Amino acid sequence: MVAGQLRGRRLRGIETVTLVEAQGEAEGIRTDRRKGSRNNVVEWTPRLRVTWEAALSHRAGVIARRRQSKQLRPEARFVFLSEDGEPLSKDGLDSAWQRLIMAAIRDRLITEEQRFSLHDLKRKGGTDTAGNVADKQTALSVSPAMTKVYDLSGPRVRPSSN
Repeated sequence: MVAGQLRGRRLRGIETVTLVEAQGEAEGIRTDRRKGSRNNVVEWTPRLRVTWEAALSHRAGVIARRRQSKQLRPEARFVFLSEDGEPLSKDGLDSAWQRLIMAAIRDRLITEEQRFSLHDLKRKGGTDTAGNVADKQTALSVSPAMTKVYDLSGPRVRPSSN
């Protein structure tokens, strides 16, 4: 699920489903944050680039199957479309996520105890961000208090000199 992969690296669900092609810039993906968070640019990595291209390819397939015309302006081209060709809604993302997780459990890729939510992906993104607490806070675009919620790595400290 491409939306889940993009969402999992720090974007909220609503920020993911409202991504437009113009947000894919030379440096990375420019975020459009909600809830008072600061916008930022998530720099391209090989994995993020592949995920972005897969999302655009999937969208092109939906448009072709539906015989829809492509929006002319990149700022009007939503990255994620539902199978009916309309922009994917937050409820649609949540439903697709539940189907994906249930299929993973059914196919024994994960156990019921390993089940995780889209919101857990944001925590994973925060925990996996390299650097210190300030780096993680900047990447997550959250307050210091919320950084504690999203960064589960625990601090690293130097041993005493004795």
